[in-house]
Amino acid sequence: MTSASVLPCQAAALPDAAEMRLLGLAPLSRRFWIILAVNAVSLAFLLGWPLQSAVGRTLALAMLLSAALAFGLQAHWLWSLPSRARLGISAVLNGAGLLVAALAVKKLAGPGAEREWLTLVFLLLGVALNSGVSFLCLYRRQQIDARRRELDERAQALAAQAQLAQAQIQPHFLFNSLASLTHWVRVQDGRAAPLLDALTAYLRATLPLFNRAQLSLGEELAAVREYLAVMQARLGDRLQVEIEVPEALHSVQLPPALLLTLVENAIEHGVMPKLGSALLRVQAERQGQRLLISVTDDGPGLAATPAASAPGRGIGLSNSRLRLAQAFGAEASLTLANSAETGGCMATLSLPLQTGVAQGERTQ
Repeated sequence: MTSASVLPCQAAALPDAAEMRLLGLAPLSRRFWIILAVNAVSLAFLLGWPLQSAVGRTLALAMLLSAALAFGLQAHWLWSLPSRARLGISAVLNGAGLLVAALAVKKLAGPGAEREWLTLVFLLLGVALNSGVSFLCLYRRQQIDARRRELDERAQALAAQAQLAQAQIQPHFLFNSLASLTHWVRVQDGRAAPLLDALTAYLRATLPLFNRAQLSLGEELAAVREYLAVMQARLGDRLQVEIEVPEALHSVQLPPALLLTLVENAIEHGVMPKLGSALLRVQAERQGQRLLISVTDDGPGLAATPAASAPGRGIGLSNSRLRLAQAFGAEASLTLANSAETGGCMATLSLPLQTGVAQGERTQ
């Protein structure tokens, strides 16, 4: 049998202190200490009851309290980092403590049944202490491994969703843009070359974004500008765009394509159905320790009674809400409402703001 099989905690696979914080595993709770104290008191009565002399009861109580205290301190130490080295140190310390207890029993306990009982108590406490510490270390390692698998599976799920989002980049937008481009090339319309340039720049800017877990608001905004350049090449002066995002907020990190999805949704459901000129407004502001991002159009707005969705509709917003929940939990939200100012739809992202991001002036 190798040493690795004797000591359950493998040092090579252990996380460092930073990863332990990232794993987010809870420390030993107050309940652990309460249970330990209750068990120690119960054992004190059970183990001390057969003894008649004060010396024997004092020895039994001292061994029991020492074992309980040693177990509690070692449990706290190993729980924070259940390493093979720490488990080895605990075994050495326990051995030294048991040796002291054995010498005390031999010297202080009188001959006869009382010494035999104290020797049995000493052996039981030694086995319980070493077994308990080893079991706790093994259990903690299994907890860490389970948490690692959970985080790995979550990361894989996010990667799969990113690939799915990359495959779902508004197919109708691409098809319509290519159809317009094909028609303009055939009739030798001068708008063909600007549209091709804008579409190429859009694809070059957006496709790499989905390979990243997060990107800055400034990078996302650059991709949005490329998308709007394509739409303005198609729609001409009919599309009016206003972007009001403070420069100080450009470094805020968020999951990719959240803002781009809202802009695409506003173009499809707010701008395209409207006759005549249409307005699209993108705004971001800080409110306390939160970041609010809104995308507003002046189109028909949300219907009072939502109609049944066609197949494939709403996928972008559903994916956005899912990625928000995975990145920020209940601290982030995505809401849709009719704008009192424009009469169209206003989509609002509310995210926790990174510390150290200063409030800046709005820039056009």
